[in-house]
Amino acid sequence: MTTWKPIKLLLDASYCFFLIRGRVRAVQAAFEHYRPGEIAVSSLTVAVLQSQVRRSLDPERNQRALEQFLLPLVVVDFDGGAALTLGRIGGGSSFGDAGRAHALLLAAQAIHLNATLITMQPELYAAIDGLALRVGLDAEVDKAYVAASSITTAQERVIRISGSHDLSLTLLADWLHAEHPDIRIEAAHSGSLRGLEALLQRQAHAAGSHLFDAATGEFNVGPVRRLFEPHAMRAVIVGFVERTQGILTAYGNPKQIGGVSDLAREDVVFVNRQPGSGTRTLLDYQLRQLSIDPQTIHGYAREERTHLAVATAVAQGAADCGMGIQAAAQALGLHFIPVVQERFDLVVPLEVFESALWAPLQVLLQRCDAAFCARVAALGGYSTQPMGRIIAEV
Repeated sequence: MTTWKPIKLLLDASYCFFLIRGRVRAVQAAFEHYRPGEIAVSSLTVAVLQSQVRRSLDPERNQRALEQFLLPLVVVDFDGGAALTLGRIGGGSSFGDAGRAHALLLAAQAIHLNATLITMQPELYAAIDGLALRVGLDAEVDKAYVAASSITTAQERVIRISGSHDLSLTLLADWLHAEHPDIRIEAAHSGSLRGLEALLQRQAHAAGSHLFDAATGEFNVGPVRRLFEPHAMRAVIVGFVERTQGILTAYGNPKQIGGVSDLAREDVVFVNRQPGSGTRTLLDYQLRQLSIDPQTIHGYAREERTHLAVATAVAQGAADCGMGIQAAAQALGLHFIPVVQERFDLVVPLEVFESALWAPLQVLLQRCDAAFCARVAALGGYSTQPMGRIIAEV
């Protein structure tokens, strides 16, 4: 609906998501500086919010939250005047990027209303002449954005993925860049737990994780919930791949290692992964189940940070064996003893999952392209069955 009252602020979808996720109090004082009718959202933004509600895990609850959020705000239609403004600022440009197209529509509407556009993603509105743009509404919100801005810049569209190492992430980065040349993935391999901590510190957009939960026998959901809830962080766990984890030994398995119990043998030298990695968590669980003291394992204290580093140590004869994925063994021509099938997920903070930056990647994951899946399977020990599926929202 339209209104005769002068609108001073127009909130975009990124800022609405920021508020809906429980940050209303952070800007309550700033809202009090404006009279009823001066803060608005576009009907276009409402449509985006409704779409996210329908796709969420709890549509009824989220619909109630959305309705409550919209109560004090004015909803303004995209009218003829906004359309004329759109034509002036960029209506003739390519609308191939859905995020950029939506940003142009909102920018045109804000300019037409002579209102300031409030956002948490200023990079979407770069180089739009005549647009009054503001990040957040008060110092606390601005501070939160400054922390987030270390992972998103206006000059480039980079999705930073921290956490566990997986060979298929390189294939995913290549696929995304081929489909969207303006987007690239940067991966930092720090282990599952460190990757999740990077999300809490807003140093990454997503984290690869395969943390085993001994309490449930599941992967990721429990550990992520326990880590994030005290910090009031909401996240979506997106399925990526299943893979086989096991013991890597030299070709032909000269020490005749048959399973985890053999790691404690006097004649076996082991190479480990770092604390906080999903592989280390899984190994320690297996050792507890077998009542094996880790300190009895020769090489338990030697740590490598990736599956390929473990495989290289074994291939070079620096160790007899190590824990890792089948793909790493296949890549270096090693013998492999399967131990467990695990799920490697992408943990994505809700604000990132709902952003224009993540959307193209989520579309690719849900497409589960046959050629891409074949390339992943060829690495060895992989299944792409969970790819793109929403495992949980925590």
